[in-house]
Amino acid sequence: MVVDTPTPERGAATDPRTARTDRKILAGALKLLRESGPQKVTIEAVAVVSGVAKTSIYRRYSNSEELLEAVLEQVYATLPPAPPSSGAWEDTMREAIEVLFEDLGKGVALTLLQDPHSTTSEVLRRKIIRPRMEMLRCLLQRDVELGLIRENVDLDVVIDFMLGASYAHVARYGSLGQDWPARVHATLTNLVVVERA
Repeated sequence: MVVDTPTPERGAATDPRTARTDRKILAGALKLLRESGPQKVTIEAVAVVSGVAKTSIYRRYSNSEELLEAVLEQVYATLPPAPPSSGAWEDTMREAIEVLFEDLGKGVALTLLQDPHSTTSEVLRRKIIRPRMEMLRCLLQRDVELGLIRENVDLDVVIDFMLGASYAHVARYGSLGQDWPARVHATLTNLVVVERA
């Protein structure tokens, strides 16, 4: 899954030039977010990457935090909706891993680990991390209720295991690889599912 380039959120721009400028600003901010992490999403850096004058950006956003929040809001808006009740937690887990490590880039993970109490980390948790993880938790809980996962399994630890293992794998090898979600799912399944006779 690849998150689309955000479309402008602020006031529906009727002037095509204004709308084009809005798109360039948000696309530049998203590029910086993916490549270098949230701490690099500054008005000055976005001006360089997007080719839009700082004054034009400041007319739309009063500071870098506001610009970052707008980009994250747009990323959140383009995420797929919660899966139907028949959805599989393997698919939601794969999607969460893709969003966190591929679409948003490794800089997001590093920011969350290096500076967990910053405003940026809180915005990331509120807009991206918690919604993805809550979807996953709901599907896991559904499987507990269906008798597919053991009742005594701590679902929050399962989710943290998935994220922690993914961070550790990136630290060791530099990327996750195509088979990573399937490997994590297989390992977790062996630990949590109810064995059928």
